[in-house]
Amino acid sequence: MQVMSKSDWLSFVDRLIREDPSEIVGVKSKGPKFVFDELDSAEELRLDYDVTILPPKKYFLPVYEDMMKYDLTSAFSVDKMVDIPPRIVIGVHPYDLVAMEQMDKVYLGDTTDELYKARREKTLIIASDILNVSEDSFAGSMGTNVSGSGYDLLVTDLGDSVAVDVGSEKGGSLLSSYANAGAADDSVEARVAGLREGVASGYSKSVDVDKADWPGLLTNNHEHSVWEEKSDKCLECGSCTLVCPTCYCFDVNDTAALNLESGVRTRTWDGCMMRDFSLVGGGEVFREGIKERYQHRIYRKGMYIPERYGFTACVGCGRCVSACLPDIADPSDVMNKLVTSSMGVPKPLPIPEAAPAAEGLAMVPRPATIVRTETMTEKEKLFEIKLDDGMPLGHGPGQFVEISIFGVGEAPISVSSAPGGDTFEIVVRKVGDVTGKLHGMDAGDKIGIRGPLGTGFDAEALKGKNLLFIAGGLGVVPMRSLFNHVLRNRADYGEVTILYGCKDPSELLFGSEVKDWEGRDDLVHKFTVDACPEGEEWEHNVGVVGTLIPQVQFDPNDTTAIVVGPPIMYRFVIRDLKEAGIPDENIIVSLERRMECGIGKCGHCQINGVYVCKEGPVFNYADMKDLPEAF
Repeated sequence: MQVMSKSDWLSFVDRLIREDPSEIVGVKSKGPKFVFDELDSAEELRLDYDVTILPPKKYFLPVYEDMMKYDLTSAFSVDKMVDIPPRIVIGVHPYDLVAMEQMDKVYLGDTTDELYKARREKTLIIASDILNVSEDSFAGSMGTNVSGSGYDLLVTDLGDSVAVDVGSEKGGSLLSSYANAGAADDSVEARVAGLREGVASGYSKSVDVDKADWPGLLTNNHEHSVWEEKSDKCLECGSCTLVCPTCYCFDVNDTAALNLESGVRTRTWDGCMMRDFSLVGGGEVFREGIKERYQHRIYRKGMYIPERYGFTACVGCGRCVSACLPDIADPSDVMNKLVTSSMGVPKPLPIPEAAPAAEGLAMVPRPATIVRTETMTEKEKLFEIKLDDGMPLGHGPGQFVEISIFGVGEAPISVSSAPGGDTFEIVVRKVGDVTGKLHGMDAGDKIGIRGPLGTGFDAEALKGKNLLFIAGGLGVVPMRSLFNHVLRNRADYGEVTILYGCKDPSELLFGSEVKDWEGRDDLVHKFTVDACPEGEEWEHNVGVVGTLIPQVQFDPNDTTAIVVGPPIMYRFVIRDLKEAGIPDENIIVSLERRMECGIGKCGHCQINGVYVCKEGPVFNYADMKDLPEAF
């Protein structure tokens, strides 16, 4: 530990502002509150603050961040936005250091985010011991009130002097270059220890249950009255997630320049308390009610994130408490209301081995060319695509890609073709901006591709098994990648039965391939429509796809059912399969409509603790059946 006089500390900060090429940021007053902002002089710096309005995460995951720049005058032109200037942030409290280390595990783990990584590497952190405790903070109960790591320098303002602990080589170099500091003696270290003890005893708010026990407590209390009591007052404003240092979810949008010749793709903060956060393909909002969203926020912090990453995603800063007008956002208050309830054992998350992590800047697409298009119905169009680098996509059955059209955006689309070959196929329903624009494109046009993404069907594990395919509507698109693979390698699999249903005959997809099945004696196939309009010819079944199940023969204990379709279909088809005797572990489903960023970062696809875009979209029903938001 080193020490300098108060005047030397102020001189040190002023020298950084004048001489260091980095942007110098510190805590400043803003009326009665405090914010992180660029410093003009050391006199502006406030180390005596209680808590800032926004956490310093805004310097690593900005509120608005340009991820890439594109040129709309050329076929496909994109530049990565990784030119990050150096920065020094002064005054970061211990709880915010913990929050940043948590975010490191998310953004620097698998599928590293290069923009976040660049900001972290080019930012030097000068942390500060807490001098004044916020009345809304419970960091003492969370063990986040004292810094243990995550800083380059840690300063403790002792009034007449400032003690400095060096946490990294970069911090030591900065100190020796700009500061007049000397070795601290035992008395200085004793004063620092005394200050920290005094702060630890200054918390008026506490949590009555250890954070390690939060998952167990939440496991048994999904139906507790506290959720209704709190959510009834919620204004759905999202302020709690906006100010939270451990919330890292985002949305991505394209913004074209006024001349429509260029633009940027921008990442912005997003929050699970907003209704449209869980809006997915087909217009479904799978977390519609405010009670569900309120619960998700608390369960994410206290159960889902601890199970996935090993840390509690609440550091006790109290910002959400201060920001919430109806005073219902406080996690400590929720946990204290649950503390007298029974504690269960959390069920392990159904996390199969995820697909290999993407390389480089995971959000930047590769250029690709549309090779062929085919209009299939009024709404659906098939696109055959080839990557411009000449490499095969390398997908497995059931995986998906992100289709990118600069100036419009990107959308997750399931791959419909079987693995292999230099090209791949997708089938797109015209339902939104990206899909609408794509429908207007033709052979020779350029698009962007990210992928393959997600965890698909395990074709190897299915070898030798009897397979019952059940496809509803557009669900036949991702299912086609698997059953065409099975048909190409027919000798590797047992009995094959395909049940396919759609709304009416005009919506039948892959008509020519369906006709080819008629000439095969190595599979059973049946078709149905929900209704047949008057005047149309239809020689097959009329009724929902589940009505076909009693019409085919199969051994329920020796058959694997693969089910893909609209969300409402699962409830009834799975019921029918169970009535037919098929055990839960023999049912495989694809939740392919619930993807967003594709790499498990943005949070939109999260069902309880599971990220559909990484652990799925393909799941074993036995793993997912008890998750309230899955079906």
